[in-house]
Parts: sequence; structure tokens; C-alpha cells
Amino acid sequence: MKLELTKDNATALMASVWPKVKETLASGKQLTIEIKNASRSCPQNSKYHAMIEEIAQQASHLGAKWDAEDWKRMLVWQFCKDQKLNEGKIVPSLDGTGIVQLGQQTRKFTKEQASEFVEWLHAWGATNGIHFETPIHTQ
Repeated sequence: MKLELTKDNATALMASVWPKVKETLASGKQLTIEIKNASRSCPQNSKYHAMIEEIAQQASHLGAKWDAEDWKRMLVWQFCKDQKLNEGKIVPSLDGTGIVQLGQQTRKFTKEQASEFVEWLHAWGATNGIHFETPIHTQ
């Protein structure tokens, strides 16, 4: 069971789930409850992917064009570094013939981080001459 709590619904949702929790515990079973910040929304995900696609179409790095997936890795790494989040590590490949980037993935962003990433992309784009066609606001 997954519940999304807000200040408006938290009391009612917790009250509605308590009888089921109590019944389950009384039967001798154990439960695990995990409380975490809300994950990024689908509109947020769509928004920053559209923005990254526009960056890939308009920008270059090291004198080369890069696809959206490459840009996403570079932009997420820079965003995490700028925000003092865990930007990850660069490690040798298992066979020692290359390097692998390990790090933050957008699927693990909270709603707040996703919102900050969209704002950061706008700022980065403005600084780097990117003209975004995607709508500015999303939830």
C-alpha cells in the first residue's frame, strides 16, 4: 500500500489505514512503514526530458554535438555538483579498459529536486544561449 500524504489529507488517510494496520499486527504479522519525500511527478519528468532534448538540439560541448542521453548525464552531474548533492563517482570499468560514471539518477529525484532541476536547466540554458520552446511551468 502506498499513500501520498498532504497537509490536507494526512489525518484522514492515517485514520483510515490504522484499523488495517492494527488488524494485521494483532494477527502476529509485522509491517514495515517507510516515510520519504514524494518522488518526482510524471509532468516534471516529461518537462526536464523535453528541456534536455532542446539542449541537445541547440548546444555543443567540446566542439561536438551530443545526444539527449549524453546531455542528461552531463547536466544531472553538474546540477548535483552545484546543489551539493551526491554527484557520483567515475570509476574504472570491471575489465579496466575504460571508465564508468556512477551517480545520481533522475528517477530518484524528489518532487523538490525535480523542480529545482527544471529551474537549474532554465538558468543553465539562459547562460548558454538555449531557447526553450517547452512551457515554463509544470507541477
